Amino acid sequence: MHLTNVGGVIIGSKPEAVIPLILSTFWISMVCVVTGPSGGLAIDNDGAVYAGNLFYFTWGGFFMSVYIFASVIEELYAIDIAHEMNSRSTSFMYWVGLLVTSIIIMSVCGDIYNRQCDVNDKDEAFCTRCALGVASGTIGTLFSLVVVSLKLTVGVAPFLLETGFCLVLILLFIFEVGYITDDEAPGAPLGNLYYFSWASLAMALLVGKACYDDFLTAQNEIEEPEAAPTSGPRIMAATSEESDDTPGFKNETPPPQEVDQEVDPEEDI
Repeated sequence: MHLTNVGGVIIGSKPEAVIPLILSTFWISMVCVVTGPSGGLAIDNDGAVYAGNLFYFTWGGFFMSVYIFASVIEELYAIDIAHEMNSRSTSFMYWVGLLVTSIIIMSVCGDIYNRQCDVNDKDEAFCTRCALGVASGTIGTLFSLVVVSLKLTVGVAPFLLETGFCLVLILLFIFEVGYITDDEAPGAPLGNLYYFSWASLAMALLVGKACYDDFLTAQNEIEEPEAAPTSGPRIMAATSEESDDTPGFKNETPPPQEVDQEVDPEEDI
């Protein structure tokens, strides 16, 4: 429809936003069906990816549908979503990404725990690591949700609160990556849990970098000396001889005095 005149009524109008919204919903369902840890079409019984093209292109289609939907919204309502998100703070987008990855970790670990740990002959070490993944995802989701909600409603989150949450999450996801992606751990096979565990750690580190940059910016603003007030140029009016208004003096040229000349009577004759 973009290449022809057939979609002239739809293109550039609000009904156009419905199409990528439907596609995004469809790809969300596809991600759950294809990459789900329990019976995913691209996942084997151990949770590893065995159909790589199906797995990666499903995630690629989901991300592209979200991108198209955001582009249509920007065009229709004349807003810059990336700029609006960054205007909240430099770490806002990273907190949103951390919220998404934490939800995925919590969901995947919870599903694995329900399938393999609700039995009598369960592996205690394996189930303990699953529980660690569920706890890490839950804490990451709650912390991220608090910060994102504050930035959306109030416009800013307290710096100490944001920094404290970030430090806790960095330490938590370091342990989570070490234990979850280890050999014979739930995240050892290459799958959603493996990739999003590392993605959560990367997002937490990016949040920490953004907080550090904000701290340096605020410190530089405090240390900048205040600019000394400057007065305007002083204009000195030079007195000229023609415009000298000094009392008692006049610069006007005195009129010539008349000279009485004596007339010689002989010359007159």
